[in-house]
Amino acid sequence: MTQARVGVVVALLSEAKALGLRHPQPGANEVDGLRVFVSGIGEAAAAMAAQALADAGCCALLSFGTAGALDAALQPGDVVCPTTVLFMDGHQLDTDAGWRARLAACCAEADISLVDGRLLTTRQTLLNAGIKYLARTQSQAVAVDQESSAVGDVAKARGLPFLVLRAIVDDAEATLPNAVIDGVDAYGRPKPASMIGGLLKAPWQIAKLPGLARSFNAAQSSLREITRAAPAFAFHS
Repeated sequence: MTQARVGVVVALLSEAKALGLRHPQPGANEVDGLRVFVSGIGEAAAAMAAQALADAGCCALLSFGTAGALDAALQPGDVVCPTTVLFMDGHQLDTDAGWRARLAACCAEADISLVDGRLLTTRQTLLNAGIKYLARTQSQAVAVDQESSAVGDVAKARGLPFLVLRAIVDDAEATLPNAVIDGVDAYGRPKPASMIGGLLKAPWQIAKLPGLARSFNAAQSSLREITRAAPAFAFHS
């Protein structure tokens, strides 16, 4: 079997570095046989990125990056490769079972575990444990992101295999500081004035920052390990 070009949609520039891109830029990037599109946060941006990758001739689409945990058993650094993506309007889309199995086999050889189950895509960040608990109860999803459903819709429309790979940053009990959410742009680049202003308004958030940084580093480390363990994410045409 010949190896095919995988199109990877990633929201944040910092997440794209886990793919081996030293200086990723918004929009199209190339690394190690992958075509990577840094889309920015959200469904509309992810859909545009997925369309661009499909137009460029990619043979499969992968939604890649970080996520929040809904299942209390998940911890920062755990990696979710869901069987199903759930949409806000209630419908769902299965990921490619054969591709997922090949990726899981590569990861198992490298002693890396993947979590399956459902992934929920929402339009807003779920900021605290109460909101996450409600989302978990209603959806039975194990984790949540803001882009994968849009990538899946494009893949389905184009007849392309679709997969999701997301590393957990915030666990189900974590409260995310508003100053951090509001203090970055759509690509995750800091907006210092906004972040400092938010922290001054709610200084208690400062104590959350070191733990959040450690959690993000754990997620990035897991994504880098998988990128090394499964070249082109084990996709073959």
